[in-house]
Amino acid sequence: MFKTLIIISLFLLTACSSPADVQDTRFIMGTLVKFTVVKGDHDLDDVEAAISAAANEMQRIEDMFTIYGNHPNAVKSFNASMPNTPIALPDEVNQLLERSLSIQQQSNGAFSPVLGAVNLLWGFSGENPPSAPPSADAIRAAMPAAHCIKKQPDGSDLHKWSRTHANCQLDFGAIAKGYAIDQGIKILKAHGIQHAIINAGGDIRLIGKHGERAWHIGIRHPRKQGDVVEALNLQGDVSIVTSGDYERFFIYKGKRYHHLINPETGWPATSAQSATIIASSATLADVWSTALFVQGQQGIKLQNHLQQKVLLIDYNGKIYGSLKSNPDSH
Repeated sequence: MFKTLIIISLFLLTACSSPADVQDTRFIMGTLVKFTVVKGDHDLDDVEAAISAAANEMQRIEDMFTIYGNHPNAVKSFNASMPNTPIALPDEVNQLLERSLSIQQQSNGAFSPVLGAVNLLWGFSGENPPSAPPSADAIRAAMPAAHCIKKQPDGSDLHKWSRTHANCQLDFGAIAKGYAIDQGIKILKAHGIQHAIINAGGDIRLIGKHGERAWHIGIRHPRKQGDVVEALNLQGDVSIVTSGDYERFFIYKGKRYHHLINPETGWPATSAQSATIIASSATLADVWSTALFVQGQQGIKLQNHLQQKVLLIDYNGKIYGSLKSNPDSH
């Protein structure tokens, strides 16, 4: 989830900066995270301090949730624990896990927080990106059983969880980046920043306005480089995230294999080329864009029920919905 560098913002393109902007770019969560703050009446030193604090918070979240690299954390310890052994998780991990399991249920399994073994097998977020798929036998062996993670009702203040099988491994890759963006925005607000945008490789949350105008966001076409499917003018407090099959992928024997795994099969999902969600938080936009990508057109009804705007481009390139209006096929 956090190791592959994305050189270009593959999902969303922001408008050019203005002279009043203060910008900084950091490498966090395997991507370039761009902070843009409208300086306004703030002192430059105060704005730079706010950005540094937000970046440090996002780095802290990466360190807490990543399953990659040698940095120890509670998630890795849980994944290495003996099956059926209760393990106490920190409050923050516990809360995001409970939220993840709730969304797993809401999405009918289109999102899963226990695909760690499968994702490690595919290796899209590892040091050396894959060039061929794993064997079908290896994928079957890595797949977690249904309902393989259990919370222990021991009555204590500790949040204890256990896993029923060794291949039941946590991976917050489809939700932690959004959560980190939300926490970064929270830090900026705590420093008095009212107008800013955090763009983590195309996962975006913006607040306020860009000077006298709205923030200008373009949704990239997944197959036509340089083309924009929709251009949006957004202001206030908006989160917008795209999941697409063009970020991390390889072509093997003429077939595209990408990092967005269908939890039901263990293979890359085949219902869409990209799925974009506007939601009330980057956490929700992140996780639901992944679920919609897996579900394809059949997932739009659920997003309408959740009152989240969607833009889906299916596997054949047909466009459904709009981030400007109620979903409809184009």
